[in-house]
Amino acid sequence: MLKKYRPYIILFYALAAIALAVASFVDLKLDIALNNPQNIFARWFEATGEVPCRLLPTIAGTVLFYAADNKALKIFGLAANVMGSVYLAVFHIQEYLFREDFPMAIGVAYGIGVAAIALYVGQYIKIPEELKKPLCVLAVTGIIVMFVEIAAVEGVKFLWGRVRFRDLLKAGSYDAFTPWYHPNGVNGNQSFPSGHTANAALSFLMLLLPYVSKKWHQHRVWCFVIPLVFTAVLAFTRLVMGAHYLSDVTVGGTIGFTCVVIALCIVDKKLLPSQKE
Repeated sequence: MLKKYRPYIILFYALAAIALAVASFVDLKLDIALNNPQNIFARWFEATGEVPCRLLPTIAGTVLFYAADNKALKIFGLAANVMGSVYLAVFHIQEYLFREDFPMAIGVAYGIGVAAIALYVGQYIKIPEELKKPLCVLAVTGIIVMFVEIAAVEGVKFLWGRVRFRDLLKAGSYDAFTPWYHPNGVNGNQSFPSGHTANAALSFLMLLLPYVSKKWHQHRVWCFVIPLVFTAVLAFTRLVMGAHYLSDVTVGGTIGFTCVVIALCIVDKKLLPSQKE
């Protein structure tokens, strides 16, 4: 299966290399041309574009709770479900929908409610016995990939210290702009790379679906195309919002995609070799 994905992987990195090369010359000009933070489409993606990633622990945790034979995995799944749902509510839904004046306690309660609903619905979904192991592997992989990606992105953000375009506008000057290949050190700025785009790129975990069921083998091209389009659209909206530059979203998407590819290699060779075509 990994060999069949090789052309898609090469295509992604080729597109990313081209985008990064172009960004070296047009980063600032492109943001100036596209900036429109009142755009409804872009604002909607800012508020909802990370939801698929943030829902990973909730969904994966529910899968583990009902599909795992190992008691420790069930407990891990329950913990992932609850903590992931609370994180989604407190640090995402609350931030973008209710803003800072919304009490954190209500956000926690909201998150626990989401976890409870997921567990309640999960008990009515019958998982065929032969799919339980691959689904558990996919669930654990998704949770690990998410945490590795977030840690990588936040680490680079912290060290790079690149000023966001919208902060340049607030300052009334472009003097603080720096190219993507120029790290600024720890200064509180976090434009490079784009966390939204990196999180959107975790949708490439769809590439693992053919390992769960052979019925997905014939649809593997869509397991690449759908995440690619979703990630590209979200990346574009980040430029429209003035939150990032082309190089920011390119590197962010590449980090997310690379985390998935590494996971794909491990699953293909070590975890689910029996599921390969």
